[in-house]
Amino acid sequence: MTMKQLNETVAGTATDIRKKAAEIRQQGFCILPNHFSQKAIEACARAFHPILLDYAQTHSETPNRGPNRYYIPLPFQPPIFNPQFFFDPTILAIHEAILGENTRIDQFASDTSFNGSVYQDVHADVPALFHEAPEMIHPPQILAMNFPLIRITPNHGPFEVARGSHLLPESEALKKIEAGDISLDPLLLNIGDALIRDTRCLHRGTPNRTDAPRPVAVISCTRTWFYRERERNPIPESIWIRFSDSQQKLMQRFPIDKTGPT
Repeated sequence: MTMKQLNETVAGTATDIRKKAAEIRQQGFCILPNHFSQKAIEACARAFHPILLDYAQTHSETPNRGPNRYYIPLPFQPPIFNPQFFFDPTILAIHEAILGENTRIDQFASDTSFNGSVYQDVHADVPALFHEAPEMIHPPQILAMNFPLIRITPNHGPFEVARGSHLLPESEALKKIEAGDISLDPLLLNIGDALIRDTRCLHRGTPNRTDAPRPVAVISCTRTWFYRERERNPIPESIWIRFSDSQQKLMQRFPIDKTGPT
């Protein structure tokens, strides 16, 4: 689907698409308030909760994102998997405005902090694209779309972002953050909000000071030529065959599980 077709599909929101794409280019992220169905998010959260608790218990001594913080690939099982999270025309239009046509989704996962988590080091989610020129400023090769499974208040460990840091060499941006010239701003999100961000924009997770886990889902979209090794759960063939040709092309980075009933 071309950018023109996507704009026609979301008729009346093309200006918003351009505006949101401009926000990502300038500040490193944009937020789509109340974009997803609250019922769909709540159903996803309920289904994910036992998976989360089991994973946290099993890996309590080996958390993979710092103390009491866990990265968990998500299963393609409804209602955790919901097509609206992947094939939303407005979000796809924003992705294509930034990354061009023929993008690929390469990640469906979650980041969850518990009480006892700590401040992460300020970081980008991707390494330098060219090892011989780590300070080169270039257009993004990947965007991440995050959506919280609960309402995130200041006490829940919100994501903090350094606006515009993707437009500077990382070493320079880190110095400016340390000196206080660039602030780290918390992003307080409601159920249904979608955050789309340039993964080069520096950020960190903060401590969750509540007794409730703070799960946030992530779906990442890349340019066709960009590939990275990720832990990915397979898509059941029963779901895969229901995708359109364009949806299968978008999702082709995921393995297909052909062992179940179709």
